[in-house]
Amino acid sequence: MSKLDYALLIITGLVAISGYIEGFVLGACATLGLLGGAAVGVWVVPRALDDFSPSVSVSFAALVLVVILASIGRTIGAVLGSRLRNKISWTPVKAVDALGGAALAAVSVLIVSWVLGVAVSGARIPSVTSAVRGSQVLAKVDGVLPSRADQALQAFNDVVNTDLFPRFLDPFVPERIRETQPPDGGISRQPGVQAAYSRIAKITGVANCSRGLEGSGFVYAPQRVMTNAHVVAGVGAPQVEVDGQSYEATVVVFDPEVDIAVLYVPRLKSQPLKFDFTGKADDPSVVLGYPENGPFDSEPARIRSEERLRGPDIYGDRTVTREAFSIWASVRPGNSGGPLLSSKGTVYGVVFAASVEDNRTGYVLTAEQVSDDAKEGATATQEVSTQTCT
Repeated sequence: MSKLDYALLIITGLVAISGYIEGFVLGACATLGLLGGAAVGVWVVPRALDDFSPSVSVSFAALVLVVILASIGRTIGAVLGSRLRNKISWTPVKAVDALGGAALAAVSVLIVSWVLGVAVSGARIPSVTSAVRGSQVLAKVDGVLPSRADQALQAFNDVVNTDLFPRFLDPFVPERIRETQPPDGGISRQPGVQAAYSRIAKITGVANCSRGLEGSGFVYAPQRVMTNAHVVAGVGAPQVEVDGQSYEATVVVFDPEVDIAVLYVPRLKSQPLKFDFTGKADDPSVVLGYPENGPFDSEPARIRSEERLRGPDIYGDRTVTREAFSIWASVRPGNSGGPLLSSKGTVYGVVFAASVEDNRTGYVLTAEQVSDDAKEGATATQEVSTQTCT
């Protein structure tokens, strides 16, 4: 167990002792107040902080606000509970009351710790995030609770997140980041890579939640651009810019489970890039795209390993497993949907996430993983729903 686990067990034990002294009646009222205050915090935070850009300071503010409201709720509950407990005089009932209070107090502190842990697990907070993701205690609590319990925390979790990528891994599963050689800075000068520059797309649009979205993509078939589903989620009329020209596009494939979308661009004349199914650990590569809604960028990369990532779909509605490469590269918001290319300019996969534990690690859906959506989108022309923004 980690230091965090030992700290959680000590805190739980101390709270259980306090609950034994307070008793079940007082403890029940205090626990209801604690959970009620935390629930108010989880409800208030998205509304109070939603307009702020993701950052570590916003994440801490969200967590502190929930803790403060939970503490206030517990204090109010304890005051009311003490009045009720004073009316209990029969000794056997007092014994049961004390034991029940200890159990209830321990459970309540573990639940609140789990709520905060789920939120922190998707945020890029140095050293804290990795400790939370590796917690055995929180993993046990998560295993006992209903599998869809964390969906109720979606809006709160989105505020605590420090970047704009959807969650891609279960909350209490540590990332496996394999060491490899640093990227080859010269790969961007390879003829095949430079020839691909004119086939990389910048994608923008306004979602139905009135939020502007942007990301990257690439031409993979005649008049077809592939990107991430979360880049166009809720967008009705995406704009595609390729080689300095802007085009209107229609979403013809929208797969929120894999996190892939295909855009049909009738006026697009660019030659498509080819998928490459031979990517493996230690292969040199390069990430192309438009990070942070800025100019075109070429980021040298190297494949760390191939992983099976178990986590939520882009809406957090269900659990999915994705075949992905872990890569050594700086992946930033806006890189989403861009390609990971080989030195020959072929497509190893599609960028879709960045590590929350290591700023030199990103994640890429493999060519094999996106092949079904690619095949479907290559001939599709009928517009499909992009649901709502993430």
